[in-house]
Amino acid sequence: MTLVLAVTGRPVRWYLGGPKGEWDPVRRRVGVRHGMSDAQTRSTLAHELAHALHGDAAGHDSRAEHRADLFAARLLISPGAFAGAEALYGTDTDRIAEELCVTCHLVDVWRAAVRDAGHA
Repeated sequence: MTLVLAVTGRPVRWYLGGPKGEWDPVRRRVGVRHGMSDAQTRSTLAHELAHALHGDAAGHDSRAEHRADLFAARLLISPGAFAGAEALYGTDTDRIAEELCVTCHLVDVWRAAVRDAGHA
């Protein structure tokens, strides 16, 4: 959350109901739904931080969404931590995500990025 404040100059706005997260480019504010799991909250904050850093427009442009997912995966998952979790749990995405305290979606994004980079 300190990163969000440093990038946007505003604290995270917490709300009930609605989308997991949002980036408001007009107000330069990141919002996150209250009551999610730690993994969902961390992953959502990192994803929305990416939108803020890139100055993305409101809405869901597929390229911006992919870039935000990739940023979040790289921010929250180190190669060493992933390797350790994979050594413990093999290819079990749910267990790896739980170990790394991220969503299964970010585990899949991270794996695809490594595979696409030719490191798998």
